[in-house]
Amino acid sequence: MEKVTTKQRQIIQVEGTGKEKNQAFANALNQIHNRVLKGKNDVIVRIEPLDIQIIKAEQESFTERFLFFFLPRTRVDYRVLLDVEVEITLIEVESIKFVEKRVTDPNGLPIPFGKKKRIQKEAN
Repeated sequence: MEKVTTKQRQIIQVEGTGKEKNQAFANALNQIHNRVLKGKNDVIVRIEPLDIQIIKAEQESFTERFLFFFLPRTRVDYRVLLDVEVEITLIEVESIKFVEKRVTDPNGLPIPFGKKKRIQKEAN
């Protein structure tokens, strides 16, 4: 058999937000799989992150109050923008040669009486 997998390197930019720092990073890294699948029509076997560059890391904080005056509390949202270099192991479907086989319909019902009558009528 021949080798069917190939490896490609690609840089993907992802953005994530969250209430905590690790949630923002996890949100961003979870988007890698969908971005890779959107760009490829091949069968993805493995996606391995090689390098992560932080483009932007922001912390947004604001004071939230109940009924404009009561119970003030500080809320924080984190946002990260990352460039992730990934190595993608994939199977290129276009390069595979499929052998065509004709088979009868496995779900079809055979009609036993239709063919015999025709053969008898043609013989007469």
